[in-house]
Amino acid sequence: MLRAAARRAATGGIDLIAVLLLYTLTLFVGATLLFAMQPMVGKMILPLLGGTPAVWSTCMVFFQAALLGGYAYAHLLSARFRLSRQVLVHLVVLALPFAVLPLAVNSRLLRGGEANPVLDVLTLLSVSVGLPFLVVSATAPLLQQWFTRTGHPAAHDPYFLYAASNLGSMLALLGYPTLVEPYLHLQGAGRLTQTALWSVGYAALAVLIALCALTLWRKPAPAGEPTAAETAAPVAPSQPRPTWARRLWWVALAFVPSSLLLGVTTYITTDLAAVPLLWVLPLAIYLLTFILAFGRWPRLFHHVVLLAVLPVVLIVIFLMVSGMPARIWVVVLWHFALLFVVALACHGALALDRPAARDLTEFYLLISIGGVLGGLFNALVAPLVFPGLIEYPMMMVLACILLTGRPIGPVGLGPGAIRAAGVLLVLIALALILYSESATLRIDLSFLERVLNVGSDQISDRFDPIERIVNKLLIYGPPLVLAWLLRRRPLHLGVALGAVLAIAGFVDARNNDQIRQTRSFFGVLRISRDRDEKGYTELRHGTTLHGRQSLEPSRRAEPLSYYHRNGPIGQLFEELDRRRTTLHMAVVGLGTGTLAAYARPGDRVTFYEIDRKVRDIAFDPAYFTYATDARNRGATVRVELGDARIRMEAVKRDRPEERYDVILVDAFTSDAIPVHLLTREAVRLYFDLLAPNGILALHISNRHLRLEPVVAGLAQDGGLAGMLQHGDTGDIRGGVEASWAILARRREDFGEMASDPRWQQAHLDPEPRVGTWTDDFHNLLSVFKW
Repeated sequence: MLRAAARRAATGGIDLIAVLLLYTLTLFVGATLLFAMQPMVGKMILPLLGGTPAVWSTCMVFFQAALLGGYAYAHLLSARFRLSRQVLVHLVVLALPFAVLPLAVNSRLLRGGEANPVLDVLTLLSVSVGLPFLVVSATAPLLQQWFTRTGHPAAHDPYFLYAASNLGSMLALLGYPTLVEPYLHLQGAGRLTQTALWSVGYAALAVLIALCALTLWRKPAPAGEPTAAETAAPVAPSQPRPTWARRLWWVALAFVPSSLLLGVTTYITTDLAAVPLLWVLPLAIYLLTFILAFGRWPRLFHHVVLLAVLPVVLIVIFLMVSGMPARIWVVVLWHFALLFVVALACHGALALDRPAARDLTEFYLLISIGGVLGGLFNALVAPLVFPGLIEYPMMMVLACILLTGRPIGPVGLGPGAIRAAGVLLVLIALALILYSESATLRIDLSFLERVLNVGSDQISDRFDPIERIVNKLLIYGPPLVLAWLLRRRPLHLGVALGAVLAIAGFVDARNNDQIRQTRSFFGVLRISRDRDEKGYTELRHGTTLHGRQSLEPSRRAEPLSYYHRNGPIGQLFEELDRRRTTLHMAVVGLGTGTLAAYARPGDRVTFYEIDRKVRDIAFDPAYFTYATDARNRGATVRVELGDARIRMEAVKRDRPEERYDVILVDAFTSDAIPVHLLTREAVRLYFDLLAPNGILALHISNRHLRLEPVVAGLAQDGGLAGMLQHGDTGDIRGGVEASWAILARRREDFGEMASDPRWQQAHLDPEPRVGTWTDDFHNLLSVFKW
């Protein structure tokens, strides 16, 4: 009898282990599929909308909304149906996505032109991939609810399975840009494509969920079986039903990191590139905080993280307001650290305040609501309400209010409050004085030249970097130090940080002579105008110059910045002027319309521009007159509004006779490059629209990416002749150094430029590790300027 009992106990133990492994594996696979789909689908639609970072933000809103739908479905299913009916309903729902697999998007759903791209993206994703994503997203809460019915010893607190789910999510995100994207085609007829493998993975998930259902049917419930919500683990007296205040607290704790995630992503991709690699890293950090927080998170660790929130926020704010020069990867790491600390603090608070298993699906539903609200705030509300990227620092301030100091209570007028108000007033006054340079604190280490009796060059090389850092700390640091003193007064601290950011933004706009700032789906545009009549009007996208025009009447028609007459572009148009009486050119990227300055009477210029607000600025004589002056000279200037690839495909289809003498692609100078304009497929399209001896010119100036080997690989792949020039200012006042590459079918098509020594000093040399970029394959890390 003892042996039989031992065997039964051992068998029962093995069954319990098998059940736990089955549920863990199923949640892991579901999360992997869910978060492999996100960068995959984002990459599908990215070329359709110009490669802007806002594409990913809008995708995230859709994914969060679909996740909310999946969680709502799981909550209603578990609350309204008995377990046996839950299983039957969900198995039927699992079969529905097979009708729409493999994953694909229908580009015809994007209207382009003047249409709202946010609504277009949401519609496109809902119709194309909404059903599979919603069904898979229901896996985590539903299976955790089922697990409470298995009789497993851990069934009373199934939240640890959430950590396993998020581990699968994070591994999928990190694995996509490193293991999947570089080696597998996105779509196609072959079996080893990303979308085909995702379909196989979904079939495996359906089988695993069916096996989980079998573990429940092996323990049949008696007649009159109650719903899952009624049979969940009993709630201790210390675990009452959640109050509405507690529910709102959960939503707020989910809202802040969700908004911060999109804010960090937009901030770093504006000056780098909108590609899956830079999307998934912040999202992986976000998910890692869920894994840590819901993996038996100790209160001691949570308190340590809470203490780290304010110092990290102050450092990031210092980097933002001071403009201290640093390597881009250093800046990115600090922003990632901010996301990690704040998200971990919020998610840790959620994990420590989790309800009993009875309220599990409602808890996840409210977390999802907070996530959706954060995404909607960043992707839909902020671009309409704020002229700049204000939502990102706003979430830093809100995080400090929620997580720093004691809980917020009634605002009193005691001695502590009065002292805090005094510190706040001193902080605001100090920020106004120091940031506006009404009074400054500085050190000057040039005296060391005399003390040490060494040359000024040696002093400069060694001490200038130190002097710059110290002076930045002396100017921008004191108000932030005072903000630290308010750490036990959350509301005062929030006002202090908001004041620092507002004053820094105001002073920066004044110092840069900013006359207008506007924002669209595609980014933040700033127009500045010098007070000096010999100065310029300039347009910037983010931190990057997009063109300038002289304020002097005699120089108003002179092309400046990257396009001056003594630079590569001036030389190109000299060659084109020698060829024929009229010229038909296409320009990808309007900017200020500077290239229209080269148009003569009778010439035709077609600009391809994706941003309606850029078009409005370039054609508004109150700001820039290049385009309107060209029209007044008798040139035909037209704008094709929409993504250049899509619009060029339409021109090729609708006006097959149209050919250009030159195509100038100037879409890479925002530093956030639209990769789909620099691929094999894009180059083929350009040459389909070029005249027989036409020239393709690519502006490849970039602070963070080496695009020369990319162009070299494309030239080699297409059997094209190519030349490169790193142009200088050309002794032109208002000129800017610029790198241009030109491609043609034959070297003779370059005319006299082929023997011009200025085009012989640099060469287009392919690099095997860079390879040939295509719509499916492009290795951004291989060209990153580390």
